[in-house]
Amino acid sequence: MIDSGPAPVEFSRIVNIEALAAEDLRREIEAGPGERAALAARFGLLALDSLKATVRLKKLRGSQVRVEGEFAADVVQSCVVTLEPVKSRIADAFSITFTPAVELDDGAELDLSPWAQDLPEPLTGGVLDIGEAVAQQLAVALDPYPRAAGVTFAAENYSGLAPERPENGPFAALASLRKNGQDQGR
Repeated sequence: MIDSGPAPVEFSRIVNIEALAAEDLRREIEAGPGERAALAARFGLLALDSLKATVRLKKLRGSQVRVEGEFAADVVQSCVVTLEPVKSRIADAFSITFTPAVELDDGAELDLSPWAQDLPEPLTGGVLDIGEAVAQQLAVALDPYPRAAGVTFAAENYSGLAPERPENGPFAALASLRKNGQDQGR
């Protein structure tokens, strides 16, 4: 297999960390038509009609950087039941801490409880891509099971899949083969 290098980033907005001095940095970013189309393809959306974000960067102790922001997006997903287009507006806030990879402790014990503080993300090369950070937050905020208005997913429609008698169960066909094989061998 040939490695073609890192995957292209659809919505890239690079910030030089050295530009962060004592004061915070604030950026308002918006995805253009080509970027939205590429992100829609990446996330399996029918369309991404808009994506805007306000991002604030603050230098913390050492070389750590805190990225806080809010974004809003108009997305069109496919209904998981009917495959009809489902339009929705997603608005969310986020906070991510980045730290140089050399400062990350690979041997540290991880606390996987839901209340644990998120681990810092690695920061390499003295730059940070806030566009990619927003794109990743959008991916997390997407509805994994979008449904068109009024559509329900009723399990009773699929009651025939649950075997009520052994002769209708998943092993009924195997049992009949075994039975037929035994009859032919005698």
